[in-house]
Amino acid sequence: MSEPESKTIDAPWRLIRLGPRDGDRYCDHLMRLDSEDRRFRFFEEPEEFLMALHAGAAVADGRIVVGCESEGQIRGVGELLADAQDPRRGELAFSVERDWRRRGLGRALMQAMIDAARDKSFRCLELEILPDNLAMQNLARRFTSDLQRRNGNVIATIGACVTKSRV
Repeated sequence: MSEPESKTIDAPWRLIRLGPRDGDRYCDHLMRLDSEDRRFRFFEEPEEFLMALHAGAAVADGRIVVGCESEGQIRGVGELLADAQDPRRGELAFSVERDWRRRGLGRALMQAMIDAARDKSFRCLELEILPDNLAMQNLARRFTSDLQRRNGNVIATIGACVTKSRV
């Protein structure tokens, strides 16, 4: 039996703001993530119904959600959620399907989130990263040098309104 061919994807993609009508497409994206990527995104392996609830809530509850779309499918997503105690602070979260990595999607999503935060007058963004998610830590370092350990995880802090990316 021959080895399976590795996928090479050269399809074009574009960034789009996701809204309530995109909940199913966002959910489909989350369902395509493998076990490790789901753990990186949610810090655990969530049940499928919880990912469906998350996708629906994310695109409808006022947070900023940007997706990388290719041929009608969402292949990567960035979310920006305001802190309930301090609405000028935001929390970032990202997911990119494994076959779509190393194509600039993560960097484009990060920049889109920083730009959106700047437009909404956020003063600070935080991104919590699992210690074994080295790819996300490397991406964060392109935008900030402020990476610290907290409760066993890595916290990247970005001053959104005053900091330009270091890309």
